[in-house]
Amino acid sequence: MHKRTVFVIGGGGMVGATAAQVLAIKEVVSDIVLIDVAEELVHGQAMDINHATAFTNGVHVRVGGYADMQDDDIVVIACGVPQGRDGNAESRLDLVSKNAGIIRSVVGNIKAQGKQVYIVMVSNPVDVLTYIALKESGLPKERVFGTGTVLDTARLRVALANTLQVSQRHVHADVLGEHGDSSFPILSHATIGGIPLADFPGYDAAMMATIADDIRKAAYRIIEAKKATYYGIGHVVAQVVEALQGERASIMPVCSLAEGEYGLHDVVEGYQAA
Repeated sequence: MHKRTVFVIGGGGMVGATAAQVLAIKEVVSDIVLIDVAEELVHGQAMDINHATAFTNGVHVRVGGYADMQDDDIVVIACGVPQGRDGNAESRLDLVSKNAGIIRSVVGNIKAQGKQVYIVMVSNPVDVLTYIALKESGLPKERVFGTGTVLDTARLRVALANTLQVSQRHVHADVLGEHGDSSFPILSHATIGGIPLADFPGYDAAMMATIADDIRKAAYRIIEAKKATYYGIGHVVAQVVEALQGERASIMPVCSLAEGEYGLHDVVEGYQAA
């Protein structure tokens, strides 16, 4: 029986390499393949991550190619031009013209293998690029989706936990919509330890509005400080892949094709999906 492999396209970059590192250390899968046009860089990343697998039960990280893909493998796409690379305060949507062609080429290479894989889009703007990947791949919608607002949700939960001085594990709140400047938190359904957010001691509507604004601007602040964001999204990728592995039934606001949900048709954005 084929052992499921995770392929990370763009494995030489910080997002792809960090995702691979988290997948390896958490032992989500035992075989991780990095693919990148920067051959020297990706070999270095694979070697470095592979050394960390000495502390696992037997994870293998290697450099490979599209021809290695088999049915039901998971392909994480994390390549393309990153936000703010030129030092400009650009939005994720500003990257469409730069990354659409790259994603079409990558998905074309995946499609050429003729395998029924799962595609997890990470590259930005993730909602638009997920739509492109879905149309270009010809795969069913259940096999093509993006990380959506899972990272935005993580940022919201951390902010609420820090503000209200509780453990992140007890915070249940989600961000939906576009992974970008128009995302929005669903505070009316948020709970802290089962208590509605609005009833929790310390809750303040003005403070929540500030938090909502802060999480939308978080990426800009991180990019300004350190040029890129990768730790948070690396863990998001691991969570999504773990859910695909069937380890646990998870509900996350990934972005996938809407076919009538919330009155939306033929559009990809983040909403609650298993």
